[in-house]
Amino acid sequence: MSATDYNYDVFTGGQEDFLDFAMHAPKVTMRAPSFALEELATGETIEMKDLWKKGVTVIEFGSFT
Repeated sequence: MSATDYNYDVFTGGQEDFLDFAMHAPKVTMRAPSFALEELATGETIEMKDLWKKGVTVIEFGSFT
């Protein structure tokens, strides 16, 4: 995937799309579900719940602008 596939200059969704997203988005106080991710340093798969055991974990998925 290239940067042009991921990024866009204009949000093409309408207000209804945004409101639907906002209504179903996780709330700040909610715990995220555990899921598998790739550890970039080793290429190994690790579960999110294993990272939580080490302390606070922040994940950035991208921007919503």
